[in-house]
Amino acid sequence: MWTMIPSLQGCVDCLAPAFTQPSFATCCQLLLGWVLCLGKHTLWRVGYSADPRDCPDHSQRHAWDSYYNFFERSAWSPKGLAYQVALLIVSRLQALGSLTVLIDDTLAHKRGRSVWGLGWFRDAVASTKKRVATASGHNWVVLALAVCVPFTSIPILALPVLARLHRPGKDQPSCAQLAQAMLAEFCAWFPDRRVTAIADGAYACREGLDDLPPQVTFVGRMRGDAAVYDPQVPKAKKGKRGPKAKKGPRLPSPKEAAGKADRQRTPTGAWPWQEVAVSVYGVQRTLRALTYEAVWPRVLGPRPIKVVVVRDPAGAMRDCYLFTTDRNASLNWVIVQFSWRWSIAVLFRASKQVLDLEAPQHFCQASVEKVAPWVWSVQSVIAVWYITAGYESAEAAAMRARMGAWDSEWSLRHMIQVLQRSILNAAIDPNSANHAQMREMVQTLKN
Repeated sequence: MWTMIPSLQGCVDCLAPAFTQPSFATCCQLLLGWVLCLGKHTLWRVGYSADPRDCPDHSQRHAWDSYYNFFERSAWSPKGLAYQVALLIVSRLQALGSLTVLIDDTLAHKRGRSVWGLGWFRDAVASTKKRVATASGHNWVVLALAVCVPFTSIPILALPVLARLHRPGKDQPSCAQLAQAMLAEFCAWFPDRRVTAIADGAYACREGLDDLPPQVTFVGRMRGDAAVYDPQVPKAKKGKRGPKAKKGPRLPSPKEAAGKADRQRTPTGAWPWQEVAVSVYGVQRTLRALTYEAVWPRVLGPRPIKVVVVRDPAGAMRDCYLFTTDRNASLNWVIVQFSWRWSIAVLFRASKQVLDLEAPQHFCQASVEKVAPWVWSVQSVIAVWYITAGYESAEAAAMRARMGAWDSEWSLRHMIQVLQRSILNAAIDPNSANHAQMREMVQTLKN
């Protein structure tokens, strides 16, 4: 059995309140097995990686049953684990001031007649502009905490915290409703902190934005033909009967506002373009933007919002129509904050390609609802370990010297490789062989 290194143990111990003592011991061994597993991450292979001393038959009872029972029968809940992961991220990384959360959904491909919660959903990776592809699987809505790493060129990392399964059926909560519930739950954990929520246009709807917590500022994408109105309500004429107006006259939609700005000859008109120098998606760009205040009754009722239309003069990006509930926000802040949403897509790709999120095959409800949130929690723990301790380790320095121009030391793959080598170096007994044999064995294991 592998031994957990002290620096990683300090991070994992923060999750102990979410488990009983036996379940926590299983969680630690399962985490080591998941990190050291080199093949497909089924529970059988993960168990063999965690304890490779013997390999029993699949049909017999064995010590690895505790790994299956950890998801099927253990009393821990994903909600309790998510709370401990959030505390770990905020405390260890010293996240001060406002907290930024990213919300999006992803499809984990699954098949099988007896798999609980299975459905056919849109596959964002396989879909194109002209064709929508669907696939069988579990649709997960994820809330991730965006963390700035001060000593690197990478602006942010998205660390998953909460995850909810979106089940098929008209009587089931939608993705937007699940996101709203997770956001309210996250705000209840940190009642004294301001929270900035960033999501795509699928979450800019009444179901997702109704009854936002007062501490939340929302930044999202809106439709180009959105019906927006002047927030200034005109005064009613004396003696006029009927209900009072709740909104002003209709304003141009974001797409129409961009057309008005194109037709405007002078920069001092009512709809001027403004040049904004921002760093988005890792590139410094000079963009054009215009902004105006409005109300969007269909989505936010009478609450005023700030509409931001963004255009890339170079034509590398399509026009983007954004909005925020903070009317005092600057153009630069809105554009940069929304560009952070790309990091949650990187999170999903890493969890599927590196941690092999889609590999475990489970059928019962308890296992399905626990496996994916637990794997995402492991992803957050590994990232926190690397930022706080792994980055300065000797294994990280050795890996850094071998990196090519296309590699990134802040990718999840690099973090896991450093962690694997740290565990191997700590587990191998230096007295088991002479120096030459030891070096050869270490290189063989690392390769």
